[in-house]
Amino acid sequence: MLRFCVRMVTMLAFAMAAFGLLIVSYAGKSQGQGPYHFFMMQGMFFAAGLVAMAVICRVDYRFFRRPAVLWALAGLMVFALLLVLTPGIGKSVKGSHRWIALGPINVQPVEFVKVGMVVFLSAYLDRLGGMVNRFRQGFLWPVCVLGAVAGLLVLQPDYGGTAVVCFLSGLMLLMGGVGFRKCLALAALGAVVIGALVLTNENRMRRLMNERDGENYQAKQSAIAFRNGGVKGVGLGQGMQKEHYLPECHTDFVFAVIGEDLGLVATGTVWLAFVLLLMGGAAIAFRAPDKQGMLLAFGSTMVLCAQGAANMAVVTHVFPTKGLALPFFSYGGSCLLASFSAVGLLIGVGRVALEAEDDPEANTKRLVSFD
Repeated sequence: MLRFCVRMVTMLAFAMAAFGLLIVSYAGKSQGQGPYHFFMMQGMFFAAGLVAMAVICRVDYRFFRRPAVLWALAGLMVFALLLVLTPGIGKSVKGSHRWIALGPINVQPVEFVKVGMVVFLSAYLDRLGGMVNRFRQGFLWPVCVLGAVAGLLVLQPDYGGTAVVCFLSGLMLLMGGVGFRKCLALAALGAVVIGALVLTNENRMRRLMNERDGENYQAKQSAIAFRNGGVKGVGLGQGMQKEHYLPECHTDFVFAVIGEDLGLVATGTVWLAFVLLLMGGAAIAFRAPDKQGMLLAFGSTMVLCAQGAANMAVVTHVFPTKGLALPFFSYGGSCLLASFSAVGLLIGVGRVALEAEDDPEANTKRLVSFD
């Protein structure tokens, strides 16, 4: 069963990214670039993502238990987010500083930070052992790291990314045994801070008012796309909403393009793919040989499925509009590479679990070597 789940997760990642490459190549034609620009760029990221997944899944995740590696990872996440805000290095688009310009390629660190927080918390909480219930070790230190990351994301500003990172971290802390009351208090504090930031931001308040009054332009155009597509769709590449009507059609709102071109059948298949990914990831987490593996598999799965669900909820006007990509489907190298990296970590946990089942004694010796 475990071997089947590992293979299923691998095939799902490949199939979803391949389908996303096809959709992006059609959706991107309306963006004023050449007819093959987005296909070639996304194809390059697709190939790089496969390589990253193949490499990461071969790394024993218990390597991150080492204190030097653990805290270096935390420092690297903070450093990357600081670079985004550094003049001359960070790139601003529509008033948001979310990218690092590397020649023709823009890197969005938040996508890797989401995965990085999962790796950090899974290793940190496992190392604590019985001290996880202590306030300073089990709660204060990880919350300080989370606070630094979330604070830098708010400064960009990236409220959608902040919400995802905080939500994932809260789940990781809860699953790691920190305690329900502490996690509830953290959630309440986060809600108050985010609420205050939204209430004091004129643009965000205007957007929320438009959401409430049904005046959000993107949501309206997205609804038209789904209505045009119906059950079977109008045909691949034949939809009209991506022709300058639906903003961000190749990134945040690519799910609406799928709905118009290929209909409810395709959007339902996308939902099913994420459900199967969730089930496969949960099965791997359940069979993990240790706490770190369980948390890492759980967090890696939620990075993909929680953000996927949030994106589809935004596109179908269930959630307010946020700048969240749809993993494997939206255009963007950072999101695609981070998604394949999360799958690589998930497969890595499954690989170690299979090795532990075959030779428990050897697995125990390898675990001790990483402490």
